[in-house]
Amino acid sequence: MRNLFLFLRKQYFYILFLLLEVLSLVLLFNYNEFQGSALYSLSSGFTGSVNAIFSNITEYFSLRATNKVLVEEMAKVHSRMPEAFYKNDTATFFRKDPLLIMEFKYISAKVISNSTNKRNNFLMINKGRLHGIENHMGVIIGNRIVGQVVSVSTHFSWIMSMLNKDSRISGKFKKNNQLVNVEWNGGSYRTGQIREIPKHIVMVKGDTIITSGNSDIFPEGFLIGTVSGFTIAQDENFNFGNILFSTDFNSLGYVEVIVDLMRMEKEKLKTSFKTQ
Repeated sequence: MRNLFLFLRKQYFYILFLLLEVLSLVLLFNYNEFQGSALYSLSSGFTGSVNAIFSNITEYFSLRATNKVLVEEMAKVHSRMPEAFYKNDTATFFRKDPLLIMEFKYISAKVISNSTNKRNNFLMINKGRLHGIENHMGVIIGNRIVGQVVSVSTHFSWIMSMLNKDSRISGKFKKNNQLVNVEWNGGSYRTGQIREIPKHIVMVKGDTIITSGNSDIFPEGFLIGTVSGFTIAQDENFNFGNILFSTDFNSLGYVEVIVDLMRMEKEKLKTSFKTQ
């Protein structure tokens, strides 16, 4: 207390000056309309700026949760689309018709690690065997492909990205259903290669390449990319070209895993044919 008293006694001129200054400003702004209006505008602008900053920060940190909800909803939508159902009959049917059997379902998952700058790139997701995921299942984001499951634990899955020397995707031209193979030879994570294009096929930049449905990994119709250039090979039987991937592999947050509900039946059929 004695120290406080000594401090006040020593500094009372400055303290008195500050108190009088504050009192003067209060009287000025309270009894002068112009100055009061100016102070209100200044304080309102400052408060608005601060609120905007906090709002942007809050919105940024909520994006992760928002993206998770969107992907989960997209998985539900994909599971209800006509392409996810198998038709037992070619006759007219309704969604609740017993002839309509679900063929594919989709499981949403979060990407917890990812690489794009290596020769062989992989990503890990936070869903595994416990959630119904198995090896050789396709992985997509929206209507674009990402890769395939190559290893599964109880709670996690290891995905081989399309950006891998061992990746081979069966694709086709959307405009004429001509089959092609899609590969990645390294370099940019945005571009790949399309091979085994018959000589009679006329290619133009911008042609869309989609999944063919001929593999056990991806159903038909998912986007792979668009033709960005091509080469007419004079001394070979096939032409080849470059493709701009539809998927931005460097910004993957959430993905979907495709579950083929008829996979067991298909595998049994193949096995029975090989044993005959």
